[in-house]
Amino acid sequence: MRKHAEPISLYVLLKERQLLIWVWLLLSLYAAFIAGLTLMPAAEKGSLADLDSYGISGLDKLLHILTYILFAMLALCVSRQYRFYISMLIGLMLFGSLLEVFQGILHLGRESSFSDAVANLSGVILGGLLSWYLERHAAIKS
Repeated sequence: MRKHAEPISLYVLLKERQLLIWVWLLLSLYAAFIAGLTLMPAAEKGSLADLDSYGISGLDKLLHILTYILFAMLALCVSRQYRFYISMLIGLMLFGSLLEVFQGILHLGRESSFSDAVANLSGVILGGLLSWYLERHAAIKS
């Protein structure tokens, strides 16, 4: 007989405290927010949304990575088991890549960038590793 996988402890905690639906809602709103930001027309030069105006090298890539690290960590919260979490991470990788493709297709005055897609993928991977580490560390302590 096949043994069932242990549930992820964070999922169990959120379910016990009846917060799971709120985290799903937060994840959905976050996805919509990121899609909206990614697919909005290009910012005017010198505006607050123009990342080049800050003069920080690599700021755009750093924001992509941080955005998808948070995405991966939110996905852990709603994942009951690690197989589902891996599926969620793959879905986030596809989501980030497709948003970059749509930037090029929709002609919004924004550039579809392979390096942005790589930054998105890197963020998902880093967020997945960080989440896995934190989850394992919490499981060991409890």
